Amino acid sequence: MVEFVYWSVFAVCLAVSLGALGYLLLAIWCVSRLPPKSHDPSVPVPAATVLKPLCGDEPRLREALESFCTQDFPAPLQIIFGMRSPTDTALPIARELKAQYPHLDIEIVVDPRVYGPNFKASNVINMMPLAKHDVIIVSDSDIIIPPDSLRQIAARFAASDASIVSALYRGAPVDADNWVSQLGALYIDAYYLPAAAVDGITFGVSNCYSPLLALRREFVATDLDNFRAIVNAIGDDAHIGRIAMERGRRIELAPFMVLTTIPETRIEKLLLHELRWQRTTRALRPVGHVAMVFTHALPIALLAVLLAPGAATALLFGSLAALRAVLLATVEAKLGRAATAKNPTPWFLMLREFLYVGVWVWSFASRSIVYRGRKLRVRPGARIHADDFVAAGLPSAEREHAA
Repeated sequence: MVEFVYWSVFAVCLAVSLGALGYLLLAIWCVSRLPPKSHDPSVPVPAATVLKPLCGDEPRLREALESFCTQDFPAPLQIIFGMRSPTDTALPIARELKAQYPHLDIEIVVDPRVYGPNFKASNVINMMPLAKHDVIIVSDSDIIIPPDSLRQIAARFAASDASIVSALYRGAPVDADNWVSQLGALYIDAYYLPAAAVDGITFGVSNCYSPLLALRREFVATDLDNFRAIVNAIGDDAHIGRIAMERGRRIELAPFMVLTTIPETRIEKLLLHELRWQRTTRALRPVGHVAMVFTHALPIALLAVLLAPGAATALLFGSLAALRAVLLATVEAKLGRAATAKNPTPWFLMLREFLYVGVWVWSFASRSIVYRGRKLRVRPGARIHADDFVAAGLPSAEREHAA
């Protein structure tokens, strides 16, 4: 019996490791095909409204917000900064940018009303009445974009019938000398980004992969009910993508990459952040979450070496480690990495994979997550339960236009 269990475990480890070998080769090929074709300058650029939900100051926040204010955008562009409290520490930054760029159409909305446990969705709902244009761009506060990004993403709606354009992203450590921030960037650049590339290129773009989305207003109004469809959900982009697919809508990848800042400098904060991502993925795509074992199989290959030491298992382990390094090099060559992201040593890259596996295993232990200091329970389908929100109208609140 013991021998049967022994060889069964070895067989599983071997199968997973071989599957991971095939996955890494596929990921290298998919990343090499990115990014999609860039914007054709002859295509007209429609007017756009950018919705930026904010919640407190954070590292590089001003730089991230200002990257939207300095866009090369030939059409009317409106930017709306929204927050829930007049004491929000992001409000002074928003006001400074509005004063610094008086030629831009910048609105600031402060509105405490909530419509469900997803406070970010409530923030976006409160901004929508001020949106003027037919292209709606929703972006998280920690996104930094190149100067021509909004022009390229808005132009896709004039060139295609897509309802959503989603941009892939890379990690930008806020502290280049902090090893925890570097680990966070590696998670995105070496694992998340290649997995999204494999999903989008191999199976077609059927998900929204990014905290930067451009959407047709007609889709927002009819299928998303002006974002009320996501007030009870976590993982806004994934839910929007699921709704789009259910309604027969088309999603495209943007022809550029954006940066998302990695503010964590302490390992426990980074792991809790990644645990939230993993448990959200588990609730949204349970089968896909289990299949993620093939995307980080180095510890399993090491177990195969320990169970059956020899040249073959050692070669398999070394091949997985080498292909992961080649994959990261392909990401850097084709897409570039943030200026603050350092090239890892082989040992650091392997440490990243072992931590990734640990968080993935941990994600099966519970359905609770911590998001911006709030403890939430993620139910199947990534519906969230929280006790700390008051439905709209209880009490009623008037929207404040903060000058």
